[in-house]
Amino acid sequence: MPGRARSLTVMTVVVVLMSAVALVGCGGGTSSPAPAASEAAASVAPGGAGGSGEALCTEILTTFDAMVAEVADAAKTKPAPAELTPALEAIYTDYTARMTDLNGRYRALKDADIAQFGACNTYLGNERGKHVLAKDNTLTEALKYYNLELGDAAMVALLSTRPVEVLEIAVKQD
Repeated sequence: MPGRARSLTVMTVVVVLMSAVALVGCGGGTSSPAPAASEAAASVAPGGAGGSGEALCTEILTTFDAMVAEVADAAKTKPAPAELTPALEAIYTDYTARMTDLNGRYRALKDADIAQFGACNTYLGNERGKHVLAKDNTLTEALKYYNLELGDAAMVALLSTRPVEVLEIAVKQD
């Protein structure tokens, strides 16, 4: 019997591995690749049907990611707070206008297609935290420098809190 038990164990391991390979090969993962989502967002008209809720939310989160990348680039060389503050304010002003435009589309979606609006909110609920965490990871070095080395609480808030405040503009409902 020990030989038969070993054979069953080996067969079980092989079946599990083959299943895992099949799932990976067939796209059994739960997340979709960002480039395909970005293309979908660009191809769907605001307020239209056919996945427009998820596409709009993807566009909102992609815009947020782009803003974070610009903030990280501005802070990369660790300029003095007096130099960095106006650069960050300019970035936030630019992205506030973009998020305001996205908010108009977000509100229009609610009136045009409540199901897609719900899909947008579901997607946002599932994905927003990942993007905010990515922001924190992207800005870690800058935050450590301005917080631990300079002790500049205002700069830390500008780097950590302000991007999320700009993101919130896109999904305001009041």
